[in-house]
Amino acid sequence: MKVSSFIFFIPIIFLTGCGDSKQKKETPQAPSVEIAHPGFRTVVYTFEYPGYMEAEQTVNLVARVSGYLDSYNFTPGQRVREGQTLFVIEPQPYKDKVVQAEANVESCKSKLAYAKASYERMKEAVKNKAISEIDYLQSQSDYGEAVAAYEDARAQLSSANIDLSYCTVKAPFTGRISRNMVDPGNMVGTDANNSALATIYKDNQMYLYFNMAYADFMQLPQNSPSALPVTIQDVNNPEKTWIASLDYRSPNVDLSTGTITVRAIARNPNGDLLSGMYVKVVVPYKSVPKAIVIPEASISTNQGGRYIYLVTPDDTVEFRQVKVGTLTPDGMREIISGITTEDRYVTKALINIRPGMKIKPILKF
Repeated sequence: MKVSSFIFFIPIIFLTGCGDSKQKKETPQAPSVEIAHPGFRTVVYTFEYPGYMEAEQTVNLVARVSGYLDSYNFTPGQRVREGQTLFVIEPQPYKDKVVQAEANVESCKSKLAYAKASYERMKEAVKNKAISEIDYLQSQSDYGEAVAAYEDARAQLSSANIDLSYCTVKAPFTGRISRNMVDPGNMVGTDANNSALATIYKDNQMYLYFNMAYADFMQLPQNSPSALPVTIQDVNNPEKTWIASLDYRSPNVDLSTGTITVRAIARNPNGDLLSGMYVKVVVPYKSVPKAIVIPEASISTNQGGRYIYLVTPDDTVEFRQVKVGTLTPDGMREIISGITTEDRYVTKALINIRPGMKIKPILKF
């Protein structure tokens, strides 16, 4: 029996992939970066100092006669008119003194008339030797005393009328008044402890006082510094501002601080500025027309100072050190040197930018 041998051939199939054995590396795209051209602007250099406000005129109203306070006739904290009656102190005792003084004047006036007539008669009689020289001199003395008594009585009447007028305390000017320091029914007098009634402020114009370094003051326009407008800022709300003009500087420099006291005057029609109010003073001293400016946020700082990133014509980032000037209120920084208006600078995202990087610039207008 023959045994047949079968040899099975199993084909070996070599599988190969459909893709390329070497994948091509993708080239990264240049990032989009916002750029802009520098702008022109008139830049004003300023000094800033703390200051305080003071009313153009402040008067402490006090009692100049003693007596009970009858009434006050105003709303505390509000405006009062010049000549308006503010306080009334019990007037009757002073009216009585006026009546008494008037009676004394009339009495002295009658005595003066009698003494004068007697003196005139004696003067004629002594010429005719009808009386002695002693009688004539006595009549002359009586007449002189009568004149003096009459003048004294008139002075007492004037003083009594003045005291009576002090019973009515009136506003010396139009302004804002404080609260009343004494309530009606209380005794007031001329003593320092019980004479204060209220304080009135003439505040339609306000004085601004601040101390300025003498070196800074000398940088102001010296031809007409009084015409220089300064800005007053509320320290609690910098957006609230007022304009004032310089009108005084102290004639000396303080030896201990090297400063001079400067005053400016500001209109205050709405009464927003209050006496004793602390403010910030912004004093301009130099103006640069057509200064090159870029946003402060587009500038970085290193050990060498301030720098920016420029974009070359082939859209490559370039490092540039710049010299900067003052900062404007809206966040624009003056560039003194290192850039021209033809240059293009990176506006933001500076931390992701490096010199030599290729970018896709997006021009911001």
